[in-house]
Amino acid sequence: MQGSQKVGVMARFAAGVGFTVASLTLAHSAAGAELVIEQVTVVSPQLAAAQPKQNVLVRDGRIVSVSSKPVGAAAGAVRLDGRGKFLTPGLMDSHVHVGEVPGLPFVPDPALAAIGDAYTRQQPRSYLYYGVTQVLNLASTPDSAAAFEAQPQHPDLFRCGPAIVLDGYPSVFIDPSVRHRAVPDFIYEPANAAKHPLPAGADAAQHTPEAVIGKLAASGVRCIKIFIENGFGPDSSWPIMSKETLQRVRAETRKRGLLLIAHANAIDMQRIAVESQVDVIAHGLWNWNEYSTEQGVPPAIATHLREIHAKKIGFQSTLRVIAGLADLFREDTLKDPAYTKVVPPSLLAWYATPAGQWFKEEMRQGMGGVPDMKAMHNYMVVASYGMRATEYLHDLGHPLLLGSDTPSAPTFGSQPGYDTYREMRMMAQSGVPLPAIFRAGTLNNARQFGLDKDYGTVEAGKIANLLLLTANPLETLRAWTSIDRIILHGSVIKRESLAAPRE
Repeated sequence: MQGSQKVGVMARFAAGVGFTVASLTLAHSAAGAELVIEQVTVVSPQLAAAQPKQNVLVRDGRIVSVSSKPVGAAAGAVRLDGRGKFLTPGLMDSHVHVGEVPGLPFVPDPALAAIGDAYTRQQPRSYLYYGVTQVLNLASTPDSAAAFEAQPQHPDLFRCGPAIVLDGYPSVFIDPSVRHRAVPDFIYEPANAAKHPLPAGADAAQHTPEAVIGKLAASGVRCIKIFIENGFGPDSSWPIMSKETLQRVRAETRKRGLLLIAHANAIDMQRIAVESQVDVIAHGLWNWNEYSTEQGVPPAIATHLREIHAKKIGFQSTLRVIAGLADLFREDTLKDPAYTKVVPPSLLAWYATPAGQWFKEEMRQGMGGVPDMKAMHNYMVVASYGMRATEYLHDLGHPLLLGSDTPSAPTFGSQPGYDTYREMRMMAQSGVPLPAIFRAGTLNNARQFGLDKDYGTVEAGKIANLLLLTANPLETLRAWTSIDRIILHGSVIKRESLAAPRE
């Protein structure tokens, strides 16, 4: 597990592949035209029950009305027959990294540029294919966000800026000779000065929490992500922010109206996050350290989870992080029919080559060359800790957030859109009921990130990012695989038109 996290971080800071913009056709109503969805069953998290035989009017990309009464629309309005179908809000995945190609080496290879370009064109469509109409891009570069938004069909994208302590995670994996050029907006930590002095020529005044967060705020981010990570496995030597610096970070984000999100997946690191009063913990709790041999939810873990609940800290389970590593060692991963829908053929074919198996082999060596079944089992044991923590929080009544962390590492086991669905599936396997999963991907995310005026429910005034399904998601999780139409700002898209084109 530790080695995979390391390589994933290195990938995140490596130079990206080139980007091209394809000319794709969007099936939509003309600008300013109206859309009417007739006799549909509305399933929305603010409703106590599904509402059958509703008529929904959309104009200029927003919902105008939801009513059982017939809708009068202008001539030329687009009409959808909703009989036998279910209308829901579009999903939000609040933890993605849009600038990374799952499985490609972290050192750019010009020979793979065309494969990377194909992925860049398909990635936003793959999210839409699984009903993800909003994404929060956590700590990726502005260039990668621009490439994502340059595609003709893409979810609405929001950004979170990284505030990284000097020489700390994740910059610790960048070669020291280029580290400070790759991550120029680091926070200097005086408490670490003996081992991590300010680089020559750097101005300390430009590397205070206030200065760095101010620069990020000016770039248009809606949240700040910090990294509370002092090492993987037995290593605990990486520098982290002192308590005083964390207090200054917290104060500055509040001053600027920005949410504070913490990378932390180990019990000791999450305790620091809770003490620092972060708004959201961006990972599930799967590193239990000394409590890993205990059954159920150990008292110390339970106490920590109750404190998260008492302080109303947002919680992303990100269960697919570890499961995506296990998928490297599943014999049938690349034979999954869903992959043909979300992965470009050239990339899928490359995964099956010896070169495409590089990360799997690196992970295998990191575990001493164990057989595939043993490696898969080891990862799923770790994943089970996060699943138990997720169930415990839900049982407390904690509002969970849907976030897949796609891709968390260069594993072909993590794919856009499909991993959002599989994250929901793992939440269900953890014991979280379908209504709570539905809220996690709609209203909970919208409220947590200050977007609930525009997203999260099917109501008048909301942006018309909607899904038309052939099954009720409150009755079966597989409803999310039965999407008939995606409605993006009032434009109607047939689901299969978003599938990866066969080359």
